[in-house]
Amino acid sequence: MIKDIKQHPTIGSFDFGGTVRHFDKELFQLLQDLKDTIEANNLQGLSAFQISSPLTVMVIKKEDGSFLEIINPIIINKSGKINPVETTAYFSDLSATTTRHKTVKLMYEDRTGKQQFLDADGDLSILIQRKTDYLLGSNFLIRLSKEEKESFENKIAYNTNNVNSEVCPATLKSDKILKIIKYGLITGFVGVACGLFLSTEMLSILKMVENYIMIALALLTITYFFYAQHEGKKYSSCTSCQIGNIMALTLIKTIHISALFLANYYMVY
Repeated sequence: MIKDIKQHPTIGSFDFGGTVRHFDKELFQLLQDLKDTIEANNLQGLSAFQISSPLTVMVIKKEDGSFLEIINPIIINKSGKINPVETTAYFSDLSATTTRHKTVKLMYEDRTGKQQFLDADGDLSILIQRKTDYLLGSNFLIRLSKEEKESFENKIAYNTNNVNSEVCPATLKSDKILKIIKYGLITGFVGVACGLFLSTEMLSILKMVENYIMIALALLTITYFFYAQHEGKKYSSCTSCQIGNIMALTLIKTIHISALFLANYYMVY
C-alpha cells in the first residue's frame, strides 16, 4: 500500500528506534508498504520512520530494480570523509552539501531474522547513512556545516535551491546583539531584585554594577540599530521589512532599558 511520506514542516513524533522483534505479517506488510511508496514516488529508498512507523526498518531499491530489506541496522564500521550533494523526500526539491563517511559496514537482519553484513560505498553508503539518520528520528540537517545549514534554512524559507546574497537570510548577525541585550536585561532585573536583600555596603557595589549594565545595554541598542540597518540593506528582497522590524525592536529594547532604569532607581536607590 502506498503511504504518505512525511515532509517539511511536519515534525516527526518521538516514536522511533523501535527494534523489530517479531518477524511476522505486520513486518512483511511494512516492507511492502515501503516498496510500494518507493515505486510510486520514484525514490531510491525509504526508512519506516518516513511513513510514520517507529520500527528500525529501511528498504533500498537496487540498480537492477530489486529491493534490499534492512531490518535493525547498525553501522559497525565507517571510514573516509566525503561531501556529497544530497536530496531527500522530507525537503522536497531542495538539496544540500553534507558530510558523510565514504564507506560503511552494516550489520542487519533480513525478513527471516537472520543476521547479515553489508559493505557499502559510493551512493549506497550515502543512502544508507541518510536513512539511518531518519531511523534515529533526525534528518540530514545534522550533517551540514554551520554555513551550509544557514544557506539551507534560506532555501527552506523561499522553497528554492536558487538562493544568493540578495536573498534575505533566515537569521541575521544582528540577532546575536538582540540576544546579548536580552540576557543583559535579565541580569539587570535580577540584580535589582537582589538589591532588596543586600547590606548597605553591598548595595553600593550593586549600584555601580547596575549602572555599567545599563550603559552597556544602551550602547548595544544603538549598535544594533545602525548595524541592523546596514545588514538589512545588503538584501534587496527584504530591506523594507527589515527597517520596520529594526525600528520596532529598537523601541522595545529602549522601553525595556528605561524600565530597568526606573526599577533600579526606585528599588535600589
